[in-house]
Amino acid sequence: MTFLSTLAGILGAIALFVYAITTNTDNYLMFLSPSSVAMVFGGTAAATIISYSMKDFIVATVSLFHTFSNEKATHANMKADVKRFVQWSQEFRQGGLAAIVATLTDAEKKNPFLMHCLELIGAGYSPKDFKYLVAGRIEADFTRSTQGAKVLHTMAGYAPAFGMAGTIIGLIIMLDNMQGDLTALGKGLALALITTLYGVLLAQLVFRPAAVHIFKKQEGEFFRHQVWCQGFIYILEKQDSLTIQDRMNALLNPKYYYDFSQDS
Repeated sequence: MTFLSTLAGILGAIALFVYAITTNTDNYLMFLSPSSVAMVFGGTAAATIISYSMKDFIVATVSLFHTFSNEKATHANMKADVKRFVQWSQEFRQGGLAAIVATLTDAEKKNPFLMHCLELIGAGYSPKDFKYLVAGRIEADFTRSTQGAKVLHTMAGYAPAFGMAGTIIGLIIMLDNMQGDLTALGKGLALALITTLYGVLLAQLVFRPAAVHIFKKQEGEFFRHQVWCQGFIYILEKQDSLTIQDRMNALLNPKYYYDFSQDS
């Protein structure tokens, strides 16, 4: 659903601007200016690299495409997580960690956070120490995963500024080339303002929405991992299935509570 909603938002915004242009002018090509794009994006990229690093800029650029990926911390997935932990608790009480590992799916084996939790359980940490170690991992993962969002948010601030800088440059060139011909003022002013338009559009339709989207998605992952951490603590404490179900359900939206009695 994330992909569809993101795509719908982008297409809707494009349609809105196309409608606004086509209903007010026949000269569509005046809104196309490669030099303006180069000025805005190039200036924004340069300022971002100065503020952060080339690596951070590349990570932020790549993260733009991650806005089309589906969220993992959905209500349905969280409900499925509760079911999984109830199953794992039963396996753990009967056969220990090896029993849990034997039931892992291929996707679960490729989940680095999940495998790290199981490694800590295998190392024999107490529930208290396990919680401390996993909480540190969750905080570190969140900090790393939201770095791209922070860079994009900064880029959203730079883009309009370089759009304005491009407009000022365009006005200076226009006034210098006028040589008393006032008929060229309107056309030249329109071309100069396109750079500001590009800067605003990049900031408000690309960089800032992507930053918010990425941060929101990672907040969901942060919460989901906290729920997982608590679930593994219950397993280490060898809580019964009903207790684990009810305690983990208490962390979720009541509409998505899991009831293992309905599976029997």
